[in-house]
Amino acid sequence: MIVMALLAGAMTLGLSGMQTALVDERLAGNYRAATLAQMAAESGAIVRGEKNSANDSDVSCEALKESVQRNAAASANFSKFNAIESAAGNSDVVAGYYFAECQNAGKSSELIVGQVKRNADVSVNEFIAVDYYVLYPSASGGSSPGEGGGGNNSFGSGAVVAGKGGVRLTGSARVSGGITTSGDVEIKGGASVPDSIDAAGVIDSPNYWDEDDTQNFRENVSFDSVKQDPLSIEDVYASLDRETEALTEGPYEYGDVRVGQYPLVDATISGNGLIGFNESKNPGENQVMVEAENYDVSEVPMITGDYPVMRTRDFNQTNGSLTVTGDAVLIVDGDLTLGGGGDEGLIFAGDSSLTVLVTGDVDLKSSLQMQNLSVKTESGKPRFAIYSLGENVKIAGSSQAMAMIYAPFASVDILGSGGLRGALWGESVDVRGAGRIIGEGSFIDSSSSATDGSGSSTWAPF
Repeated sequence: MIVMALLAGAMTLGLSGMQTALVDERLAGNYRAATLAQMAAESGAIVRGEKNSANDSDVSCEALKESVQRNAAASANFSKFNAIESAAGNSDVVAGYYFAECQNAGKSSELIVGQVKRNADVSVNEFIAVDYYVLYPSASGGSSPGEGGGGNNSFGSGAVVAGKGGVRLTGSARVSGGITTSGDVEIKGGASVPDSIDAAGVIDSPNYWDEDDTQNFRENVSFDSVKQDPLSIEDVYASLDRETEALTEGPYEYGDVRVGQYPLVDATISGNGLIGFNESKNPGENQVMVEAENYDVSEVPMITGDYPVMRTRDFNQTNGSLTVTGDAVLIVDGDLTLGGGGDEGLIFAGDSSLTVLVTGDVDLKSSLQMQNLSVKTESGKPRFAIYSLGENVKIAGSSQAMAMIYAPFASVDILGSGGLRGALWGESVDVRGAGRIIGEGSFIDSSSSATDGSGSSTWAPF
């Protein structure tokens, strides 16, 4: 009886160990398949990146991805299977990729689908493991940057870009995303580690940071082209200045504007212009503060076609709310101040967008608390873009801005607990105190014609 009990226990342990080993084997196989699928997708993106041809497909990349996921009939949209590797010891299991032309965020793209399959001849929907990448066939400029003697890189490809004035991070400053500068980078105190730095000058970072912290830091980088104003914003403003000169004359109201001063506390920007709600009336009624007229604003980076355009001198939003409905362009021949006082600040209704051209300084004050929306609209336009010709940009206090700010001649200061989510370009960038930048998007990316490069393509996980 004792021997039989011991044998039964041993058999139970053996079966349990065998079952655990089988589960571990399956887990390891799944992990290997997932890794091979990712490698196949990356390999496909590299190969397809050399083709660099736009397309006229009207199929969205998201729809193609969903068709593969739900095992729908997607094969007609995809290329033949391009094998990368045969799995060792099992010749009928292969890794490779498919590709298909599509549109993503308004850009001609390709969806690269990396897969591990039982058989290379089966449908794109029949796979063991899968990974996705989107390729933007457009010039991105140069090869990878190098240390010391150079290498090449696209100046402006980072989420935070500075000219020769460089970048300075002090206190508990935090920057997520890449930093690109034709100057130096100085990091002091308890500042966080940026994702990457490409600097034409030197990088001065804390001594206690180890190699893992600084592995994506590159100094003495040679850039293909370093221009202070690659988007030629001065020329853009000069062109719009001439085109919209009528908006500065009667019968149009042209002068300083203040939103939030009683009785015009709340206002709306739309195709009808800047409309304030007059609280002194009983009942209250809307009042036109600045009229809008449609103009072709294709000179403005990243937007094309006709937009309603308004023009003012200094623009100050203090107290109250400013709601954007639809797409609009605002030209400010003076300083732009947002977020003074209190209340709701700047609000975007639906998929609206606002582009502001400013000749003076930009001040985003403490009470500017913006919605947690994507930096770009569904059509790929910047939701809130500021192009400034001024010498100063400040984000201070507890302001939380969602914007793409292009100010190539300005000193940009982010201080206090001020924060920016989006992209930033300045002559110099200084983040101190508890200031932070969450990088999202870039002014010079795969869709920009301003990049000087060799015609290579960019790709990203999808």
